[in-house]
Amino acid sequence: MNAVDQVLQRIHDNGGRLTNTTRVIVSLLSEPGRHLTADDLISEIDRSTPGVAPSTVYRVLQRLEDLGLLEHVHCASSAAFYHLVDHGHAHLVCTSCGQITDLAHDAADALRRFQHATRTVHGFVVDAHHAALLGRCERCARVSTDSSRRIEPSGLR
Repeated sequence: MNAVDQVLQRIHDNGGRLTNTTRVIVSLLSEPGRHLTADDLISEIDRSTPGVAPSTVYRVLQRLEDLGLLEHVHCASSAAFYHLVDHGHAHLVCTSCGQITDLAHDAADALRRFQHATRTVHGFVVDAHHAALLGRCERCARVSTDSSRRIEPSGLR
């Protein structure tokens, strides 16, 4: 049974209706590497199934979250994005270009050590799946570094 079928089965097992909109949302959210906001989902659904009210999309998202099948991730400067709960992972969000990257396995180990340390030292439990780690992607960091090297203040040559 694939991921989409597993999610749909859980919805059905919990008394949920398997509407076309629900099926489309689950299918879109199951695509690897996609980090879709509610507005993204509304736009994509409107292209394939015109006439679906945005409130319907929000209700489906809420139902999926209530069932523990969906997580939303907050970004500092943009709308939250959604993904199915397959395995917990954190996200890296570039504050320059908006690129979203799933945290690689080795980096996830480092994050788990960080979470353990914050709990041990501060008694604070970090929920890394619910928030994004902000910074600059490799390309934006390189552009920023290259730009700062080329700019020389006048009179300092």
